[in-house]
Amino acid sequence: MYAGKILSWLGGRGPVLLVISICAGLPINPLVHFGYDLLPFSAFLLTLGSFLTASLAPSEAGIRLPLIAMVLAWVGVALPLAAAVLLSFLPLDPALRAGALLSLLAPPVGSAAAIAGMLGLRPRLALLVSIALTLLTPISIPCFATVLGLGVVFDMGALAIRLFSIIGAAGLVAALAIRFHRRLVPVLPDQRAATGIAVIGLIIVGLAASQGIQAQWTSDALRFDLMLAAAVASNFGLCALATLTFARLGLQTAGTIGLVSGNRNVTLVWAATSFGLPPLAEGYVAACVIPVLALPLIIKLCLRLPSFGRLIPQNG
Repeated sequence: MYAGKILSWLGGRGPVLLVISICAGLPINPLVHFGYDLLPFSAFLLTLGSFLTASLAPSEAGIRLPLIAMVLAWVGVALPLAAAVLLSFLPLDPALRAGALLSLLAPPVGSAAAIAGMLGLRPRLALLVSIALTLLTPISIPCFATVLGLGVVFDMGALAIRLFSIIGAAGLVAALAIRFHRRLVPVLPDQRAATGIAVIGLIIVGLAASQGIQAQWTSDALRFDLMLAAAVASNFGLCALATLTFARLGLQTAGTIGLVSGNRNVTLVWAATSFGLPPLAEGYVAACVIPVLALPLIIKLCLRLPSFGRLIPQNG
């Protein structure tokens, strides 16, 4: 009973806790090491929490193949190619350009469905898009990187095994949990408790990411501040662009597409290179973690503004 209440509490306060986690890790080194040691387990928690959140969410009308195909094409193809064209006109260091493009080649975060649940969006749509693009990652990222001439070497074989193992294990546990949900009600009483599982994984990511963020900021504060500004603008800008582009589909659907457009699993791309990115590219990827964790809180606050709600139809 207490476990269920704790998970529900975590799920209800997820957006605030994610920001606190990354801030807490900066001054407290033991928390950083604790998070870093648990980082492999966090991927399982994120995926499991997303599966459970989507499974326990209210039914979502209108999730048909044309909608899924459109969102996959938008997130997985249109945005990376548009960014590549745009960045080709900017005088950027090749390593920084590679980092920026890799952040957009990454699939949506594994916790996308759980974050959608926190924000009252469409967890099942977010789950389908994030899982589909994640499973395509071992093929899509090397192909795009070659076409775009990023000059980055990937260890996609090992990553593919890891991804399929995490998604398979999380999917199996989630299926068993839903099958025997009546017996697990004290631990998993509702959708908010399922989201709480993913929040634990995100808190671990926030604590672990503090180490890389602190290292990058210490080595060159001004450079990292500029990369952070660019990462924030890219993340929030893509979220807003997608939400407005698909506004005719209603706030829930458009907001979900915005969420998966801006919230990318940059640490997955970093792992795909065996953590061997050039320093500039690594710095940009580290900067991208901050808006990923801060985005849910900012969206939550924006959704409370009457002026924001009037911009987009509420149906859908």
